[in-house]
Amino acid sequence: MSLDYKISTVDAVTVVSFKGKIISDADIQNLLTDLDDSKLSANRVFDFSELTHINSSGINFIIKSLTKTRINGGDLVLCSVGGTVKTLFEMAKIDDIFSIYETVSDAINHYKN
Repeated sequence: MSLDYKISTVDAVTVVSFKGKIISDADIQNLLTDLDDSKLSANRVFDFSELTHINSSGINFIIKSLTKTRINGGDLVLCSVGGTVKTLFEMAKIDDIFSIYETVSDAINHYKN
């Protein structure tokens, strides 16, 4: 598996920090199960500060996650997008769909407004 992740809660917001690559559906199978935990907040931040690669499987996962969080009354914002991931997001117009912040703190503050 080429992806590691950590799920934490900060100020009643679920923060998922990614490390490595999202290049196949197998990379996200355990994460999908973990995110279905009803104890987690519907408001979520995906921290991509340590994500080095992503492909269409990853983009599909992110968009599905946004849809699911909105169905559950929450929202999903992204932060710390850089390098080749940022380039791909710009090409795929992900930055038109999501609110993207520089830091986790900035992303969490999105929910305080």
